[in-house]
Amino acid sequence: MGRLDVRVRTHLDSTVCYIAREDRPEEQVTVTELSLSGALVVGLSTQLSEIFAIKPVIPGKGEVELLAKLVRQGQGGAAVRLFYSDHDTMQALWEHVRDSLPQTDSCPYCGHPDDSREGSCDKCNLYLNFAKNNYLERHIENTFAQRLNIRLSRLNLEHIQKIIQFVDSKLLKIQHRSPDKEFVGTSEGMLSVFSMIRKVAPTEMSVLLLGESGTGKELTARSLHQLSTRRDGPFVAVNCAAIPETLLEAELFGYEKGAFTGAYATKKGKFESADGGTLFLDEIGDLPASLQAKLLRFLEDRLVQPVGSAHSKKIDVRIVAATNCDLQRAIGQGHFRTDLFYRLNSFTIKLPPLRERGEDKVRLARYFLDKFSCSENRSMQFSEEALDAIRSHAWPGNVRELENKVRRGFLMATGRVIDPECMELDQDGIPAPVPEPVSRPGSSQKEYVIQVLEQNDYVIARAARQLNISRPSMYALIKKHGISRDDMK
Repeated sequence: MGRLDVRVRTHLDSTVCYIAREDRPEEQVTVTELSLSGALVVGLSTQLSEIFAIKPVIPGKGEVELLAKLVRQGQGGAAVRLFYSDHDTMQALWEHVRDSLPQTDSCPYCGHPDDSREGSCDKCNLYLNFAKNNYLERHIENTFAQRLNIRLSRLNLEHIQKIIQFVDSKLLKIQHRSPDKEFVGTSEGMLSVFSMIRKVAPTEMSVLLLGESGTGKELTARSLHQLSTRRDGPFVAVNCAAIPETLLEAELFGYEKGAFTGAYATKKGKFESADGGTLFLDEIGDLPASLQAKLLRFLEDRLVQPVGSAHSKKIDVRIVAATNCDLQRAIGQGHFRTDLFYRLNSFTIKLPPLRERGEDKVRLARYFLDKFSCSENRSMQFSEEALDAIRSHAWPGNVRELENKVRRGFLMATGRVIDPECMELDQDGIPAPVPEPVSRPGSSQKEYVIQVLEQNDYVIARAARQLNISRPSMYALIKKHGISRDDMK
């Protein structure tokens, strides 16, 4: 049986990163043989059972990243299987393989004498016109069924059935709704985010997402879940700031019937609901101290004890946490546990604010406009002035603010063109300044803001509505006046 991919001799300086280990050690190795689906690596110091990242430096292309797994270790080096990556990485890999091919009169796939290089090999029927720009796409398409059979041969019937169900569900989504383009980007910051997601998703590491409000932390968490081995399990999201402290413990850990007034029946908590999947804890910085201790205990022993129960349950769940606050500062102020921070901080992904994402702003705006146009069956477009305003606006509310502005523009436009005024954006992208709350006689503005927070039980969204400002503007006021948790008592 011939090869599915051309293999060439090479000498590529590479870095191996053990992404499943908490300290993420790296070591320098050399790739001496390479194909689209495998490599021979010299210099691996340990026997590996987990997935790892290998980063060969390709001449003229720079460093590329691929996920790999050890197949066998021999005297000549370690044979590793390479997992398929994004198109650009695979193209760079193929171009290096193609340029390294030796001149020969035989098919590099099966060895059959064939020097035409114009059509397909008479024996293995694989396409040999390596000079074609679309060679990689055509080769992968032609060998897809064989690659799939090889992978399926390693699985039992139960796993095969799950794969078929997964493929069917994906096909139905493709056929019945447009692909979700909200979580995309070409800016340097987002490309780095996508790279980190691909690296950490297949592992069991806890992930901490940092970013301003509205930057897409939940979308990132969902992407981590979908790319993980837990993708068939549940994804459960909890906003720790949106649930009153008195109810949060019961919501997270569940409760037994009669545990407290109103507990008329036993109820599973979010941890148990996420068993076998991923639990996303948003606004983790707002978690009360008592629950921080209980969460830390869970991360150590993976046991959940419902409120009112004397028994614990073993739960298999991956934790992804997120916050828009400075946890290091919260630790310094005594509001967040140091040990919990380091437990959650096994792997950190920082999401860039929209103002730093360049043309992603326009790409996302057009996505939202297309989404609203499809739902309302009404074709709309942005004026050039509107696009300029979108590019230059600071977007303090990030992607969430952008979606709301586009929705407003869609509703307010009288024709088929959305102008800056429809979105309440000036043509230079600077919106009309949000009026700050006028303080009452005898009190400073800071005192007045604290008073409004007290009147609304420190719920930011409600306080913002009372002051007739947006939630991001409310956070900006709190930051401006240096209002801390100690002030909000």
